[in-house]
Amino acid sequence: MSRKRTRSRRAGIEVTGEDILTELAARLRPLMQQKVRIGMQGDAELAMIAGVHEYGSVKMNIPARSFIGSGKRKGQTPIGKLVRASVGEIARGRKRVDELMQEIGETGLDRMVKNFDRIRQPPLSARYARIKRGPNKLLQRDEDLRDSLTYDVVPRSE
Repeated sequence: MSRKRTRSRRAGIEVTGEDILTELAARLRPLMQQKVRIGMQGDAELAMIAGVHEYGSVKMNIPARSFIGSGKRKGQTPIGKLVRASVGEIARGRKRVDELMQEIGETGLDRMVKNFDRIRQPPLSARYARIKRGPNKLLQRDEDLRDSLTYDVVPRSE
């Protein structure tokens, strides 16, 4: 019979006899009841353009220029550090869960926007470059796409 592997990380919290466990659980429980969604929000046309840039299009010969998925990956490390540092503060009652959720959203959004601004690969196709869309403009409606990047905090059930 195979054994399922599980991963866990330690938050660096030490529980002593002085701590009231029910109070500690009440402080930490909201962490499991909410989540932060980071992505883009806009009209149907903008969503279609974002999808084509994110995954590419074989039919239209457009290579993928991921800005959401790659931005998410680049935000994982700083968000992880932020969470590990904040869980202890929440457990001690020095920080609220909603403050942490806002910080997670702002950090992830910042990384995604910075990633969006750095997109330079793959280069423009010769056909597209002839249209002269401007210097280094790889993404169609890039200003609208950049402005549509956002985050929100929602209940985990969604």
